[in-house]
Amino acid sequence: MKSFLLFCAASVLALPLARGQSALDIIGLPALQSQDPTLTGSGVVVDQVESAPDPFDFEVSPPAVEQSGTLFSFLSTQGEAHGFPNHVGHASGHANQVAQSFYGMGSGVATGVRHIANYETSLFFPSVIQRQLAIPAAVVNQSFEFGGHDSAQDQAYDDYIARFHTLIASGVGDGGPVLTPSDCYNGLGVGAYGGASSVGPAANGLCKPDITAPAGATSFSTPLIAGAAALLVQDASRQGANTLAAVDSRTIKALLLNGASKPGDWTHTPNSPLDKRYGAGVLNVFTSYTELQGGRQPPTLAEVTGAPGHPPLTSGAPTPVSTAWDYRGVNSGSAKAGVNHYLIATNASGALVATLVWNKPYRAASINRLGLYLYNSAGQFLASSKSAVDNLQHLYVTGLGPGTYDIEIVKFAGPPGAPGVLSTHEAYALVWDFGR
Repeated sequence: MKSFLLFCAASVLALPLARGQSALDIIGLPALQSQDPTLTGSGVVVDQVESAPDPFDFEVSPPAVEQSGTLFSFLSTQGEAHGFPNHVGHASGHANQVAQSFYGMGSGVATGVRHIANYETSLFFPSVIQRQLAIPAAVVNQSFEFGGHDSAQDQAYDDYIARFHTLIASGVGDGGPVLTPSDCYNGLGVGAYGGASSVGPAANGLCKPDITAPAGATSFSTPLIAGAAALLVQDASRQGANTLAAVDSRTIKALLLNGASKPGDWTHTPNSPLDKRYGAGVLNVFTSYTELQGGRQPPTLAEVTGAPGHPPLTSGAPTPVSTAWDYRGVNSGSAKAGVNHYLIATNASGALVATLVWNKPYRAASINRLGLYLYNSAGQFLASSKSAVDNLQHLYVTGLGPGTYDIEIVKFAGPPGAPGVLSTHEAYALVWDFGR
């Protein structure tokens, strides 16, 4: 097994900060707290996985993050403990810094989480990920990397996430290539905005990082993302009949990416949906929250079409919701594409941001191919995201006015086993936001 490396590089945070502005301001946490102060990660179980040259130098010191020791369990190859200090490890300065951004009182994002399992990597990867052992955590933070690209390790993570729907956020590295496990399909690869950060694409061709957050290194941007995910999981658990759809890791991932703010030099192409430096952009948990609050909206029409291409929907009753999300499946035939149409009437002007996320299936060698398209009410094509490599698509279309638009989810046709066709069904999460 390759060695586990920490992300500890120090650098000056080169962000356009206003006087007194912090990383928490940039990611929209104060705005979220003013809207709903009860969103603290309450009820959400999280894991913090730590690595160090000394395998037992992995533990968070509860007093260092002003949290009760009763919140923690500590797990290493020496066993499991529920008090601090203990016999299974000892305190780590790196772990404390990560925890301060993740759930630390006063400086963390998710200060009210229900429980924190603090794992040492040499136990967590072989015993949980490789063995596919279910754990209670909804969100896992990994501020380390394996020192290169390893497709077998990535496959283990992809299988775990596909099977248990856990959101796993991993730093992409502090320079050079994007590294395992952040380059797996189903996880969330995190870069550092304004700090030392690796640049994509990954060795397997995927657009990575998926998203960034402001920090000097990816060790400390990753827990901001993980903390934001915990807040969204808490809010998603309040969605009534839609709770199971809302808490799915695909939905949370799509919300995080869609809510991200775009730096001025952000760019992408139809065949490469994310920016190679910023991913979808810089975390803004308040925007992600407002998109979740928009509610779940079903497609206007789901069809399997044999027509050439996938014609837009130009008639029907549009949904008058400018910001919303959905989680469901799309079906195709061996010779016919599956198309889910979302016909949307909006009074908003500005940009559309839309994100489509699906998983690489359990034990699969590749992915189903889905595309994301935008048309206006006259059937005019406006934009697309159609990467043949990634299991996400992302649209950022500026200059739109009020009107009716068709967002299409297309599952490309072909017999099972053809390139991009593993099966005739795929589950996905979609988030859209008109008027950004």
